[in-house]
Amino acid sequence: MVDKYSKYRELISRIDSAIEDGFYLEATWIAYAILEDRLVSALKESGGGPSIRMLGPKIGKIKSRQTSSLKMRQAFFGDMIQRLSDWAKKRNALMHALADERLDVPAIDAESESVALEGRELAREFSAACKRFKKLNAK
Repeated sequence: MVDKYSKYRELISRIDSAIEDGFYLEATWIAYAILEDRLVSALKESGGGPSIRMLGPKIGKIKSRQTSSLKMRQAFFGDMIQRLSDWAKKRNALMHALADERLDVPAIDAESESVALEGRELAREFSAACKRFKKLNAK
């Protein structure tokens, strides 16, 4: 079994390579997987509860817990959660637009690059915030 740190380092490296090579949808998919996993971790660390399937409701639960938890506000500071929510909406819109007529291929390419770049930064930032939160909870 691979430790989480090594796996995340490899996944972030794959995001970097995918972006470098123009595989923006792949980079977005990996960023989504990291963010989904980190949200589950943050929810467990902040009290658990029933399993939540989709990204949006997970983000909403984090937002609500953040209002009543100083440690969560310290770990997930600034507008990080709102930016994550905004990114999730952009990612969903992009995924739904792939096969319909809303966007032509050049527009999809441009949007997928933007979503991939933002996803990479959020994956790094949110992973670091989860690590901060665990350290704060250990005190």
